[in-house]
Amino acid sequence: MQAKSKISRLFILLYFVGLALLAASFILLVPPGARTEVAWLDFAIVCIVFSINFPLFSAWRMNVGSFNAKIPALGLLILCDLTYICLAFWLMSRGVRYGLTFRMQLVGQMALLFVAATVVTVAWWSSAHAVEVAEEEKAARSALERLKAAIDECIASLSANAPNCKRELQLLTKLQEDARYLSPSRAVTALSYEYKLAALIDNIRLRFEDVSVPKTVPRMDEQFEQCTALMALRKQVRS
Repeated sequence: MQAKSKISRLFILLYFVGLALLAASFILLVPPGARTEVAWLDFAIVCIVFSINFPLFSAWRMNVGSFNAKIPALGLLILCDLTYICLAFWLMSRGVRYGLTFRMQLVGQMALLFVAATVVTVAWWSSAHAVEVAEEEKAARSALERLKAAIDECIASLSANAPNCKRELQLLTKLQEDARYLSPSRAVTALSYEYKLAALIDNIRLRFEDVSVPKTVPRMDEQFEQCTALMALRKQVRS
């Protein structure tokens, strides 16, 4: 982390050195009499292009989130940078060649900046959307894995603590088989069913592990019925 911080500070220093060199070049190469509004506008555009494409800012722009989340934005950002540079310098060259007025060039450059900012916004939105989708998929897989683990633990507990409960073992085995063929779903209803099922099965497991509780009480039968009903509802959720 310390080395990374030093590199970041070095890049910041180099960025300002680059701006200073651009300013010095403008002052030394452009005579005072030629420093018109159009010349200052061109100088400002060169500084903007330098700032957008300087490695520090390119690295900082893509330094948030996982690499998979950056992929949707990379292509758009690179294409936007290249296109903006080409169009900005093309407009500057046309202005010099044909003597376009300051206002015309200013409107053109502002329009280019607006389009570039819009594309960058779309790129960041695509990355944010990718992150959101990845998080939802992770939550869906986690909920389903939690349910499968709860069933496996309950079957193991039943086999160890109540080996004579054949009917209950069959019901749990059926739930285990149904859960095996479930696909992860980001639907709120699917996640709700999975969490409720896992909680019910955990409760059943705890009752099997408690030697002081009879294993054939009506309450346990009711819980198994609830599990069967919830599993049937979960199987109906496709997305």
